[in-house]
Amino acid sequence: MLPVCIAGQTDIQMSQHMFNRTTYNPASTGASRYVNIYAHWRDQWQGFGKNAPKTMFLTTHAYFPKLKSGLGVVAINDKISFERNMLFKLSYAYHVHLTTSSYLSLGLSAGILNRYIDFSKATFEELAGYEGTLELINKWTADFDFGIEYNMERFTAGISVTHINKTADKAVYDNMGHHFYGYVKYRFGLGVDFDLVPALFAQNSKKSTHIESNLILFYRNKAWIGASYRMDDKFKSESVVGIIGIDLMGFLRLGYSFDYNIGQIGKYANNTHEIMLGIRLSRPNQIYARSPRFFE
Repeated sequence: MLPVCIAGQTDIQMSQHMFNRTTYNPASTGASRYVNIYAHWRDQWQGFGKNAPKTMFLTTHAYFPKLKSGLGVVAINDKISFERNMLFKLSYAYHVHLTTSSYLSLGLSAGILNRYIDFSKATFEELAGYEGTLELINKWTADFDFGIEYNMERFTAGISVTHINKTADKAVYDNMGHHFYGYVKYRFGLGVDFDLVPALFAQNSKKSTHIESNLILFYRNKAWIGASYRMDDKFKSESVVGIIGIDLMGFLRLGYSFDYNIGQIGKYANNTHEIMLGIRLSRPNQIYARSPRFFE
């Protein structure tokens, strides 16, 4: 099963991505008028034991009105069996205000990526073709992402590509290749107390595709509950996800998600847990209206 782990996931997978788009689209940097700090811990496919993917990442970003720009930092540590990816990058987004309630942002991130793969711990069903790879890979390379995002009061849509300096047709062990993202979501107001946010999300690389739909219900901007349904390359069921969270004291945000695998991987591992901690800080001397996009 170890070779499956290598081919099945390159960029990180997360279930609460709607709260933290800066990891895969730099254009969302500064989408909130607050200083946002988010940390995620994801323990994926627990049935694989110590070989299961484990992901930790930290992001922070803020909007600077005088620059009409958002600035942010992303740090990711992703471990999959005998492979580890570490990524540190700075993100920048320029916001073009189209109307008083809509804007278009163009984003770019730049950083360094470390890929560490210890093939001495791998087990190959057939050795032919792998003889030259049975060595330790530990490489640092430059890494760049680009994205576009459009925001209205109730509507958000974006597209992005990560690792733009990597060649897709050479996406091998020491080269992650391009990853493409697309998403769209809309907020429906349900009276005074509730907001309902349906969304579609897609991720594609040379090795895999994930298509996801999710629906989240927010209550008084203080709590939320929702679910996601994820499909694989062949539009077959991959997993269903439950999401729950709460906002404490107006600035501290806690979220939890549970993935239940219903695809092929479900025969070996059903449980995936993800914990999110978010902090939203007000900027000095800035007046904040009630944001209709609570998840920003």
